[in-house]
Amino acid sequence: MKFVLRALFYSALLYACYQLFAAMSRQDTALPQLLQNYADKSLQQYLCQAPVTWRIGRLDPAFDLTLEQAEQAAHAAAAQWNTALGRELFRYDSLDGLPINFAYDERQQQLLQQALLQRNIARYDSNIDQRGASLIQQSERLKQQQQQFEQQNRRFAAAVAAFERKAQQVNAANRSALQQEQQQLNAQQQQLQQQATALNTEQQRLQREQRYLNETVADRNALLPLQASVATTAEVGVMEIKGRQRSMTIYAYKTLADLQLTMAHEFGHALGVGHTSGETSVMHHQLNAAQRRLTAEDIQALQQQCGF
Repeated sequence: MKFVLRALFYSALLYACYQLFAAMSRQDTALPQLLQNYADKSLQQYLCQAPVTWRIGRLDPAFDLTLEQAEQAAHAAAAQWNTALGRELFRYDSLDGLPINFAYDERQQQLLQQALLQRNIARYDSNIDQRGASLIQQSERLKQQQQQFEQQNRRFAAAVAAFERKAQQVNAANRSALQQEQQQLNAQQQQLQQQATALNTEQQRLQREQRYLNETVADRNALLPLQASVATTAEVGVMEIKGRQRSMTIYAYKTLADLQLTMAHEFGHALGVGHTSGETSVMHHQLNAAQRRLTAEDIQALQQQCGF
């Protein structure tokens, strides 16, 4: 009897273990996601809980950049975030700060040059489109004015012909009226001459504008052979976060102003901020001419990330 009870006990225990294992098997796909969400939340809280310290790390001499210039650019980039949020998010620490390394990459520098070239071509296209549309409108208006002038000129010629016929039949009685009509014709002739001079001046101005537009198109087309056959986004900087260790690497920059924008962008990533959609935003995925400083979109993205 004891053997039977013991067998029943072990059978029930095995069945319970099987049910528990089956339940865990059904949830094994959700468990990694739960753990990942927990890890992401924990990392997010860590990234925002204290000021991020930074320092200049390796400085590749190929950049022709001094340590002082690099530090000034980083200070300016960090100050943008500190000022915009009204709190110290980034702090200089020459010993323990996250390293900002400058690793010159010839390929990335070339890609940056191509990106800047495409930006210049886009500026040319915008200027050409605007000037071309304006020139068409002005030319059409000049054409209408010339047509009106020709109509007035024909009416004036008809009036002169009628006056000449009257002059052949002039007598003492209507001589005074004829002189008055002649004065009116002289005034109309002067007015038409002034209009003709103004139309000629406007036509010459439009011709100069057309020549300038043609030269601008030629300058724009001269850039096309330099353009890369395959457009590629230049990775001018990157922020790496491994566990609780962060590091920034700068691969390329065109000007010190572009360098500050790139650093400000990577500082945003250091706090866990992702890319934004607005082209004027510093956290936009690609450096472009429309960026100047942090926008409301950048600030809102950081506030949502860190819960400020």
